[in-house]
Amino acid sequence: MTKLIVVLGGTGTQGSSVIDAFVNDPEWKVRTVNRDPAKQECKLLEHKGVQVVKGSFDDVDSLIAAFEGANVVFGVTDFWAAFVNLDTPAKLGPGQSINEYCYDVEVQHGKNIADAVATIADSTLETYVWSSLSHAAKWSRGKYTWVYHFDSKAAVYEYILATHAGLAKKTSTVQIGWYADNWKKIAQVAPRKAPDGVYEWVRCGSAGHAPIPWVDTQRDTGKFVRALVGTSPGKHLLGVSQMVTADKYMELWGRLNGVPARVRSISADEFDQLWPSLQLARELRESSCYSDEFGWDGGEPGVLRPSDLAFEQPLTMIEEYFKAQDWSSILH
Repeated sequence: MTKLIVVLGGTGTQGSSVIDAFVNDPEWKVRTVNRDPAKQECKLLEHKGVQVVKGSFDDVDSLIAAFEGANVVFGVTDFWAAFVNLDTPAKLGPGQSINEYCYDVEVQHGKNIADAVATIADSTLETYVWSSLSHAAKWSRGKYTWVYHFDSKAAVYEYILATHAGLAKKTSTVQIGWYADNWKKIAQVAPRKAPDGVYEWVRCGSAGHAPIPWVDTQRDTGKFVRALVGTSPGKHLLGVSQMVTADKYMELWGRLNGVPARVRSISADEFDQLWPSLQLARELRESSCYSDEFGWDGGEPGVLRPSDLAFEQPLTMIEEYFKAQDWSSILH
């Protein structure tokens, strides 16, 4: 019998990867949800065989309708969408930072999704996979309190545990690591040529010796979800393609591109000056320091690694990814 997976965020990196992992499997039907099914990205999904239905994270009833009959739901939200929205500053409450506002928006979206998925928890649902992250404030014992884009997702999972007992039993989580394509989207984290001719990755935190859960999000997120769907629910997986330290990352990158490369650790003040706002800088600085000191998963007990699950296809190795990229915009 054909099963149905509903994938949220179908036009985003994580969601599109999950769609790709299921859409060509004759045992599965794929549905996604979008505010505007008529837009071009949705039409392209329909051409691939995806059913696109109208819905919004702000409208629980629309999500309930979208999840009807689903055997699996993949839930993902976007902290940064509100952060970069030019209309957001006008919506801030008195004394509220944009980070706090984005936290509130993401938590509410995650709760709305959970409330909707809970309506099928006792009927068709087999597994709900929530794209989560570790609770930085909790696992750092209050040392890092500005990693809002981690803590918001963790708060949603805590809400599921506290509010929806039936859904909690069928929920697994995947903590997606450091996006492979961050260098394309964020100039501040891309290798850049220093005055002495050496290409640098400038970081605030360790000198590059802490392991980073590097992940080819576009190619591997769907593999993580399939692995979780293929086992009993209640699993928590670190979504990592390959663990690599920053210094090993740059050593390999430099060797493959035939240029000298290194990691340079800078102070908090120097790091803050690289970003357009101190609120953004602190968010990213604390997340980097938290990951270096406590690990991406905060050292939370029970978080599995990919080697603990069965995968139908191999994960992407960092050297393979490097070789497939066009680095001409960086190299000069």
